[in-house]
This record gives sequence, C-alpha cells and structure tokens, in this order.
Amino acid sequence: MLEDKMELNIEFVDMLENRRKDCDLFWATRPMNPLLPHMLPPESIYNREKIIQAVLHDQQVRSAIDMIVKTTGVRIKDVENNANIMINEMASKADLATVRWLGIFITKAMKRMFSKIYINESTLVNLKKETQISQVQYIYVPSHRSYMDFILLSYILFSYDMALPNIAAGMDFYNMKIVGELLRKTGAFYIRRSFSNDILYKQIFRSYVNTIVNHSDRAIEFFVEGTRSRSQKSTMPKYGLLSIIVESLLQGDVPDIHFIPMSINYERPPEELLFVYEMLGVPKPKESTSGLFRSLSILQKPFSHGRIFFNIGEPIHASRFIDRSYRQTKVLQPSFKVPSLVVENIAYLIIESHKKNTVLMPINIIALLLNERIQTKPKEPYTLDSLITDYRWLKNFVIGSLNALMCETETSDNDKIKQEILESLKPHDEFLMFDSSNVLKIKQRHKGTKQINYSNIKGYPLSERTLQIAVPAINIAIYINPTLTFLVQAALITATIENNGTQIDTALERYELLRRLFSIEFVMRPIEDKALIKAEWEKSLNILLSQNCLHTANDLIFIGNNTKLFSILHNVILPFVDVVYVMCILLSEWTERTSSVELTDRTILVEMQKEVERLLFETKDWCQHPYCLSLDLYNTTWSSLLSEDIIAYQKHLNTYQTDKAKLARLISILRELPLRRPTESYVDALPLVISASSMDVQAKL
Repeated sequence: MLEDKMELNIEFVDMLENRRKDCDLFWATRPMNPLLPHMLPPESIYNREKIIQAVLHDQQVRSAIDMIVKTTGVRIKDVENNANIMINEMASKADLATVRWLGIFITKAMKRMFSKIYINESTLVNLKKETQISQVQYIYVPSHRSYMDFILLSYILFSYDMALPNIAAGMDFYNMKIVGELLRKTGAFYIRRSFSNDILYKQIFRSYVNTIVNHSDRAIEFFVEGTRSRSQKSTMPKYGLLSIIVESLLQGDVPDIHFIPMSINYERPPEELLFVYEMLGVPKPKESTSGLFRSLSILQKPFSHGRIFFNIGEPIHASRFIDRSYRQTKVLQPSFKVPSLVVENIAYLIIESHKKNTVLMPINIIALLLNERIQTKPKEPYTLDSLITDYRWLKNFVIGSLNALMCETETSDNDKIKQEILESLKPHDEFLMFDSSNVLKIKQRHKGTKQINYSNIKGYPLSERTLQIAVPAINIAIYINPTLTFLVQAALITATIENNGTQIDTALERYELLRRLFSIEFVMRPIEDKALIKAEWEKSLNILLSQNCLHTANDLIFIGNNTKLFSILHNVILPFVDVVYVMCILLSEWTERTSSVELTDRTILVEMQKEVERLLFETKDWCQHPYCLSLDLYNTTWSSLLSEDIIAYQKHLNTYQTDKAKLARLISILRELPLRRPTESYVDALPLVISASSMDVQAKL
C-alpha cells in the first residue's frame, strides 16, 4: 500500500486498489445504510412528494402565480399546471437500487480508464465523522474539469457508504433519453440554462433550493464555476445558485451551511481533444444517449487516462459571513437579500481552495518545458536525458519555492525521475512520444477539416494550415495551464522588467495593471488596498530574487543570471498579454476596419481570431503563440475590458461602445511593457518537433 500513498502535506490512497481485488457485483450490492449527512428530526425530513408540495405552496411561488394570472389573463389552473410541470421536471428522485446497478458499470469503467484514483482519505473520513453528529447542511463544491466530475464524486461517496447528494445538473442531461431519468435517480435535479425573464420558474427554483437546503437529509452538490473549464484552470465563479443557497441560511431552519471544496485533477481529461477544438471555436457535440455510447470507445485501451487526484479542502462555514444582524433584518424585511459581497467572498474562497489543493502531474511540468523548448531551441533534439535534467530542476522550483502539490515528490534520484517521466507519458502516447533516438516528439492529432461542421462554428473558420499548428500547440497549453495556478504572479513580474533595469515603483505599477487585467483570466480576487497588492508582489518578487532570476540595486530591478527560469515564466504569460493588446488595437480601429459590422461580443470573437491568424503567419511580433487563437481567452479579455469600463454595453442598441481615451491610455501602457519575443515562432518551430510518422498518417488520411 506504500506506493499508493503520497507524501505531500497529506496522504493520498488509491481507492481502486481494493476494487481490483473484489467482485464488482458483490461490492455494489453489499449490505449498506448510506450515511445521510444532514441530521434532521424525522418531522423535518421531506421526501420528493413533500418537497414538491412545499414548493407549490410556497408564498412567493403563489404570489408569482397570482401576478401572472392578473397580468396575462391566463386561467389560474393553467398557471398552476405549468408550475407543477416545472417542479416535476426539476426535482431529484433518489433511488439506491439504481445507484447500485450503475455502480457495477461505473466501477468497471473506472478500473479500465484510470490506473489509480487517489483521494485524501483521512479528510473524507473526518468529514464523515463530522456529518454523523452535525445538524448543518453540507454543500459539495468540486472543481469542474470534466463531465466525469459528478460521476467521480458520486462513485467516491458510494464507495465510502455515504449518501449521494442532490446534484445540480443542466437540461442537456435531462434531454438524454433514459440517461436523464437514470441521473435523476442518482440525485440529479435539473436547471434550465436561462430563466431570468421567467418569474414563475425563478421562484420555483429558488423555493426548491431553499427547501432541499432545509429539509433534505442529503447534501447538495453544484459546480461554482458553472461549466467545465476547457482550459483546465479555474474559471470565474457563477453567483446565482450560490446566492440562493446562502440566502436560505437566513430562514433559520439550519444552524449553518458548510461548503466543502474539492479539487479534481486528471492526468488526462477524458475530453482532452474536444477541449482543444472547443477553444478554437468548434462546438462540442450535443449531449445524447447515442453519443454517450459512442464515447465508450475510450474503454478500449486500459489505463488510457492515467491517474486522478481528488483532494478535499477545508470546509468553509457560511455562518462566518451571515451574522445575527442579517437574520434579524430578514425577519423585519422578508425581501432582504444577502449582500453580493458576502456571496462573492464565499465564491472566491471556494475557488482559492480549488487552486491551493491542485495536484500537479508530471505531464504539467513536461508540457511547460516542451513549450519553452519549441520557442527557444527547436532545432536541438529534446532527448530523454536533457528532459530529465530540466524536469528535475523545474520540479524542484515548483515544489520548493512555490509550495505546489505534486503527485510525485522525489527530485534527486535520476532513475526514479526517468521512470516518473516515462510512466507519466503512457496515457499521452497518442500525443507525445520518444522516438527510436530517445528524442521527445509530438504526434499530429488534427485529422483534417472534414470532421468540422463550419455551419455553427463559434469563431472564424480557421484554415487547415492554422489547425495543423494550433491543435497540438493548444493541446500542450491545456497541460501547462494547471501550473499557472502557482506561476502566474511571478510570471506577471517578468513582463515588467527591462534589460537595463526598472525602477521598483514602475515595476509595481505595471504589476498592478497586469494583475487587474488578468484577475478574471486567472480568478484572482480583486484587491483595492495597495498595501495588500504590494505585499503580494513582494512575496513573488522575493521568490524570483532567491532564484537569481532577478536582482536589485539602487532602487532598480534587473534580470538575474537565471535567464532560463525568467524565459519560461515570461514566455508562458506572453500570449495572455498579447491578446489584450491586439484586442485593444482591434477595438481602436473597429470603425475603419469593420465599418459594416456592429461591435458585439460575438463579432469581436470572429474578428479577433481572424486577426490573430493573420499575425501568426504574416508578422513576427504580437500573438505568435497559437494559444492566442483561444476563444476562452477572448471571452475573459472582453470581460476584463468591460470591468475596466473600457467598453460599455449600449442596451438600447444591443451593441458596445469603447471609451477611446481609456483605450488609448491602456494601449500606450501595454506598448511600453518590456516584452521579449521568443527566438522562434510556433509556426516555424513546431514542424521540427512533430513526429514524421504521425505526419505520414495524416497525409494518408
């Protein structure tokens, strides 16, 4: 069992080890009485029918029904029937027998797909003990990196004899034949994607959530990020469902609500290649039962997706933020809502826990090194021996200086490092390989444009030549992105330092601007207090000084002798800075360049991708990295410019307008940044590291 325990700050146990020894049927049908985490007196526990009736008789739901009747003239019976349809569509229907039979198939799939599923078992055991004596409601809030996330959490809870929670799910799953109802019986409750203008649905949803918070003996599970992160790093939290859950604490029916953050880390996400194409604008396939069965092809190869690390963080107590004065105000003013700042604080704490508890895999370090190699020394073969040297050095920095969690902690023994690298590449053998000369090569995974339906593409229709470069480059970036959780603040500093030295105050001012611009991209809590920003900056600066990446003299900061680390950090942040600059230039020239096209969030995506594609092939300055083609990056940049009031929405025109003065000022500052372009561009360098054999296969296809 020792090989299944990782000494980080915590111990991880492979929960599949015992499953490989047992009979799946006997295990799934074992005698069990699943632990219900919400300890309620019997009269307070509502079953599904009682929950539905409570919602339909809720005062605010009745008020919404009466208002619709008065304003539309529709018969009250028809509105009530509509309400009944809505709540029955929404409500979950837990059924242990269904969970058991699904458990047989899921455990077989898990054992086939993954070599190990690690969990910090002691934390889960402590949580289980706490739930047996506590009357608080528990809310499980995992990170969202794959469709597998909610299946994985349910599988873990079932494995440890804990009741499956009420799981917030989208209507995409509801509409899947058979599967939608099976998921409902495992605890899913369904939410329509958009209902802000539907008063009745909004009140029914609010009442349903409030009722299950207070009267369900099962926990609740939802993804605070709302949707899967295609980029594999944290995304901005969504506040809607979270605010309703927090507000339910004001009713006083539960003493507290504990949010349990869970960080899920995949060695290879099941949707890996789909994410690449989605970031380039190719829509994901519509969820369907037939599509689910087609996806089972991933079970053909054993252990094809490597390891998972499931890291449970410390509980976040809502009562820390909802004091007695809020409850008293709610009694006096029934319409009182929890201040948005309270909800935002809880949301950021959840995301910060996800980031802090991210477990990096060897592939993340390898991808970071490969990205650097392509841009600096593509003509030099990246041999296994040289990768071992670089890997050991960078891993030491990530673990030792940045306090990142890694699944393997050995950093000195060459043989162990070699084995670690080779083992970690096994799940990625469709993408990365060592050739017969032990040189690291990339396999071309883009199969040609025939597989792409351009009729509903979200961005600009990229050329075949562009996709040949962009698909493998963004595939690398997907594995780099988890490292940015730990690297980003130090990386931002490298974009502020000039060759001949930079005044400390100037460097700090540049850092403040970049941090603000990328607070959405990297989900960094907005900080108004300059002293706090300076303390954050100094912490990262001191790390770079200790690594001789920078040095100071006479109130100036200079680049140090460790140019290798400086280059890695600088090059990894460069695409993000480039996209902000190019979008600003595009906005400043919008009227002249696109006189007949209105400025909307849709048209900016198309024009940005079109312009970046041109820059990739026709220039050698801005946007030379193919990651600059990512629609996700455009969306966060657009949101950032909105938050900075550089662009503003004109509701009456359904378009956007720029503040030309602010835009010109930002462009000027960005131009003054001491950015260094890599010696090689991806367009020229990537073909040098693409495996010739994979190119031959593409040609035959």
